[in-house]
Amino acid sequence: MIVRNKKIIIIGTLPPPIGGVSIYNKRLYDFLNNAADIEVDFIDYKRNNIFKVIGSILNHEVTYLNCSNSVFKFLLAVIAALFNKKFLFTFHGNLERHSGLTNMLDIFILRIASLSIVLNRQSFEYAKKYSKNVFLGTSFIAPLTSETLSPEIQSLIQNCRKQFKVLCSSNAHNVSFDKDGKEIYQVTFLIDIFRQINDCCIILSDPSGMYSSYLQKHKISLPPNVFIIKVTHSYFELLKEIDIMLRITTTDGDSISVREALYLNKIVIASDVVDRPEGVITVPINGQEILKKLKEVIAGNKTQQIGTSENAGSQILKILRSL
Repeated sequence: MIVRNKKIIIIGTLPPPIGGVSIYNKRLYDFLNNAADIEVDFIDYKRNNIFKVIGSILNHEVTYLNCSNSVFKFLLAVIAALFNKKFLFTFHGNLERHSGLTNMLDIFILRIASLSIVLNRQSFEYAKKYSKNVFLGTSFIAPLTSETLSPEIQSLIQNCRKQFKVLCSSNAHNVSFDKDGKEIYQVTFLIDIFRQINDCCIILSDPSGMYSSYLQKHKISLPPNVFIIKVTHSYFELLKEIDIMLRITTTDGDSISVREALYLNKIVIASDVVDRPEGVITVPINGQEILKKLKEVIAGNKTQQIGTSENAGSQILKILRSL
C-alpha cells in the first residue's frame, strides 16, 4: 500500500522470480527500513497497474527506480520531470549494450534524471558524456537474514563432494540474448567446456526453470559433471558450498553473484566484457582460456580472491539523506 506524503518511493520488483535486480530491491528495501532517519516506501510495478505506479510518483518527493526496461524507465522519468519530482535510477546492465532506439532512450534518461547510478567503469565513462549527475556504485548488499537449502539440494552437493575434486557454479535467472543473438549467460557454452574436464563439476542455478526448458527444447544433453537446480533457492547459500564461481557473460553490469562470491572469499572466474571487482580472475570468452584457468585453480596455482567491503545499501542511504 502506498502511504501519502512519504519522502521516497522505490519502484521495482521483488522475488519471486529470483533475479539480480529483484534481489537488489529486496535487500535494499530491508536495509533502508532499518535506518531510523529515513522514510521509504516500495511499489512492485509488475504486481500493480501503471496508474498506481504513476500515482506513487506523484505522492512522493523522490522516486528511485530499479528496472531493466528502458521504455518504462523513460516514461517514468518524463512523468517525474513534468511534475517536478526528483528522479533517481540505477542502470543494472552495461550502458550502450543495446542498439538504436533503446540506446537513445537511455541517453534521454541520463539527461533528465536527478541522478543516474551506474555499476561499472565503462558505463560511468559513457554516462558522463551526457550528464554530470552520475554516480558509480555497486549492486552488492549482504543479505540480512540467512536461508536454508532444501534437503534435495544439500544431498546433491554432498554427492558432488564425493565424486569431484572441485565444485563450480554459475547462475542464470532467465534465457536472454544480447544484440548479436548470443546467450548472455553462456550456459550452453559452459556445458561444452565441462564436457572437456573430469575432476570438477558445475552446478547451474536455474531458479526459473527457463534454461532447463531451453536445453530440453534444443536437445542439449548434460555430461555427468553438469547439474542444474531448476527450483527456487538461495544462490547466496549455494555459493557457500562451492569452490569456484563462474560468471561467463557477454555483457554485464555489476553482478551481485560475483560480489556475493567475493564476500564469501570464493574464487571467481569471469569474462572480461566489463571491468570486474578486485580479486576476480578475468578471461576472454574462449573455451581454451577458461579451461586453462580452471585447471590452474584445480592444481592450486590460482587462489586470487578478496572479500568485498562495498555496500550499495550504505551508498544509496547516503544519497537519499542528501536529497
